[in-house]
Amino acid sequence: MTAILWSWAVSAVVLLAIAAGLGFLVNLPGGKPKPLVLGILVDNRGRFSLNRLQLVVWSIVVISLVSGVFFGRLIDGVGEPLDFTIPDRVLGLLGISVGTAVTVGAVKASKKVRAEENKVAAPPENRANMILATSQATGKPPFLGQVFMLEEGDLADDVVDVTKFQSFGFTIVLVVAYVAMAINAIVEAKVAANVTALPDLRGTFLVLIGISYAGYLGGKLPPQSGLPRT
Repeated sequence: MTAILWSWAVSAVVLLAIAAGLGFLVNLPGGKPKPLVLGILVDNRGRFSLNRLQLVVWSIVVISLVSGVFFGRLIDGVGEPLDFTIPDRVLGLLGISVGTAVTVGAVKASKKVRAEENKVAAPPENRANMILATSQATGKPPFLGQVFMLEEGDLADDVVDVTKFQSFGFTIVLVVAYVAMAINAIVEAKVAANVTALPDLRGTFLVLIGISYAGYLGGKLPPQSGLPRT
């Protein structure tokens, strides 16, 4: 079991390093500082995105676990190191994350044309003005706290969006619980050959995360009018 746990840990570190490296590719114009290692969390409006954070976290956890099980079985000399399954509910979880990301992106794009009226920090056609538009709308450059803040209306970037807070809370609890379940299952298997599937999620957990994502998505649908506070 040591081989799987170590392979999992190394895979997670490698994926984190890749994500951090991609962050350095983010180039925000307008004289604002780069988000650096957190750049992968910046969306096409130049804002930090909760949905991107959730998708990145789940991707790192699941992909690194798959890699860890494969390399752990390979190191222990298992004949078919890829002969293990990924439960449907785990695939469903990734599907919900990706589907929410796509839908949220579509909602943001549809609000682009109303950016000036609704105070959404959407990117203008001229990329060089993207960060300027963000800072003019909120009075602040992009900051990590935006993953929890309202994105439009008079109080954008000034008050917390409770749907985001709820969604983030569910994500953290489920990620920690799933990692703990995976560690426990790997330890109880005793030998790598006995690890024939990733840990499954109970249906109630999948429903819970689905409700959380639905609430987060629903909070983005109604436009909020108002002039920016300065």
